[in-house]
Amino acid sequence: MRKPAWSLATAFVVFLSVAVSGQYAGWTIPPGGKDEKSPLKSSADLMKKGKSLFTANCQKCHGPEGKGDGPDSDPSSPAADLTDDFRTPLNPEGVLYYKIWNGHSNDMPAFKSKLTKDEVWTLVEYVKSIRKPS
Repeated sequence: MRKPAWSLATAFVVFLSVAVSGQYAGWTIPPGGKDEKSPLKSSADLMKKGKSLFTANCQKCHGPEGKGDGPDSDPSSPAADLTDDFRTPLNPEGVLYYKIWNGHSNDMPAFKSKLTKDEVWTLVEYVKSIRKPS
């Protein structure tokens, strides 16, 4: 039995989207999302709020220092080490924002129903501050 042409076209589009998105496969990063910049200006107060948000929402998986060693991190598929400099160019501000906002299937919860957009950007600024320098 011959397969409909639309299924081949659909498969091709899916293949292209995965190939183009590369390391973003499985993450919902809208077109242009990786180029978005934080609307917030980094400051001591923002870092204090970011650390508080991180402790309340992220630490249980990413650990107190963001190394992916939190008590709820799955040892067979650990949470990302947010301090790893390797991730810096792969996860610019916009990507961090959408990864936090939208989550990733069962690996990471979406925070769009729990945090405001400014709170997510605050977390982005905090995560940027804990990265190891290049």
